[in-house]
Amino acid sequence: MLGIGRKLNLITFVKRLTTPTTYFIHCDLIDTERNLFNAKRSDVLALFDVKGKPYEKVSYQGSPQQVLRDCYTGEFINSITISVKDEDGELFDFKGLPLLFELELN
Repeated sequence: MLGIGRKLNLITFVKRLTTPTTYFIHCDLIDTERNLFNAKRSDVLALFDVKGKPYEKVSYQGSPQQVLRDCYTGEFINSITISVKDEDGELFDFKGLPLLFELELN
């Protein structure tokens, strides 16, 4: 479970277990040619510092500091993919709990 064998040496280093501190919201409509995050082209739509206990129901309100992102402007957009990832770029596992996005389209 912790990534160590059954036999422990006198000194055994165990990988530190951490929980994410930030949710990164990614969207495939973000124009990665015109948007940068940490000086790299990115599809990050927004980020929120994790609050509350792990897997506790929490609502996050977008702040005025969240800037509008340039999006692709095609005539025929029929789907949007939104994902939540951790600091390492791995999809966040909400352990089967529901996830709700509220989109404001301008």
